[in-house]
Amino acid sequence: MRATDPRPDPAAPAAPAPAVAAAPAPAPRDHGTDPLAVRVAAGVLVSAFAVGLALVEGFLVPLRIGTVPLPICVLLAVAGNVVLTKLAVRQTGSIVCGVLQPVLWLVVIVVLSVPRAEGDLIVPGSATGLVFLFAGAVAGAYGVASEITRRAGAAGRTRR
Repeated sequence: MRATDPRPDPAAPAAPAPAVAAAPAPAPRDHGTDPLAVRVAAGVLVSAFAVGLALVEGFLVPLRIGTVPLPICVLLAVAGNVVLTKLAVRQTGSIVCGVLQPVLWLVVIVVLSVPRAEGDLIVPGSATGLVFLFAGAVAGAYGVASEITRRAGAAGRTRR
């Protein structure tokens, strides 16, 4: 082969591959999200969900199968108030937002338990309605108290 031949010589040793520098990782893009704005949005969403869940639960209070009352509203009230309270506190970092969830739930249920001028009543004063009201309020208080004690326990462990 001639020296001007552009083809590589198959008998010649292979040239070492050039070292490729690792490209720097792209910097995360800032979408203009403020952590405070994200926490506020989370609190608003959880609060809206608490109001919606209270409305659905309120309409489930008079649910019956034949003549037998089906108290699924009680289970939803207990689970919903505990979970939504804990979710609100953990997403927003504020106990006040956690307290807001059971308060909103209670306001919606009390409004639904007041008879209208036409005589309509959504949450009756039956055994199911009273257990629903009591269990939901206690579950909300439990959710708030457990988050307060969790936070106080975490603060006590870091001080030691």
